[in-house]
Amino acid sequence: MNIPDGIVSTTTKVWDILVASYRGDLEAVKERVDECPELIYAQYNYAPPIHFAVREGHSDLVNYLLEQGAYDPTYRIYPFLDSLVTIAEDRGHNDIANALVEYSDNPSRQKYNGDNGKINFNRTKEQQEFEDAVHTGDIRKAEQVLKAHPDFASDETYFWGEGILTIPVQHQEQKLVELLLNYGAKVPAILKWTQFYYFKFYNSAKHIMERGMNPDVMSWHAVTILHDMAQNGEIEKAELLIKHGAAINTIEEEYQSTPLGMAVRWGHIEMVRFLLSQGADPNKSGATWATPLAWARRKRYEAIEKILIDAGAKE
Repeated sequence: MNIPDGIVSTTTKVWDILVASYRGDLEAVKERVDECPELIYAQYNYAPPIHFAVREGHSDLVNYLLEQGAYDPTYRIYPFLDSLVTIAEDRGHNDIANALVEYSDNPSRQKYNGDNGKINFNRTKEQQEFEDAVHTGDIRKAEQVLKAHPDFASDETYFWGEGILTIPVQHQEQKLVELLLNYGAKVPAILKWTQFYYFKFYNSAKHIMERGMNPDVMSWHAVTILHDMAQNGEIEKAELLIKHGAAINTIEEEYQSTPLGMAVRWGHIEMVRFLLSQGADPNKSGATWATPLAWARRKRYEAIEKILIDAGAKE
């Protein structure tokens, strides 16, 4: 992986420091930084260590990372585009929120900025030709390669780890999709960009769902595709997912919310009504600050608040 300042590290080391940050293990983070200082701002899918330290409320670790300049105040969490100050305030981590604001008021403290984390996969010539053929929609070339290397279709690391079906589904290239499926291609269970590729268009989403895509595909932050559709207010696609068995009350990690909670937070009143009609629990969340009713009141959505109370939401 590419990390800051042109340094190349490994996915394992990047993952280690992110996990240590999630757990609040300050000593483990310091050990990784002593080995390679640039790991302090290493990212996976745009998320650096401070993302998890803030989200999980690890004040000592946040302060250490700020002391090292490992926070870019322009950073926004992906794909929701909230600031880390908002994430801290949502959770009641006011000391952390204040520390982030104070840091932002002193630009000279910042040592790192921007994005990093490109993963460099070791591809053979044949593997690269296969990915290129699929990327350009060259079905003849793709089939030629697959006849010699049928196992290529089941490699989930293609297209940034999104799977070989990513581009054909997005481009609605049904014949190419069918070719890949017939050779054993599957939509991976953990994805980063499901909504932008597999669920960009209703027809392609419907087709891949009918061909076996897991309706509970989620991101590495446990955000399911139903969460995404709820957050975006896309009722038709949400209905498609539920029809195929998507779990309606799953709690994700970024906002500790169910799809209903996400719909409320972003003010999608018709999506709120739809999810409740499908049996969404009006009280379920991963934390008291993240119930659907709590979001409605924090965002001052009075009409949604009434709908929730009428549906059985409790104080």
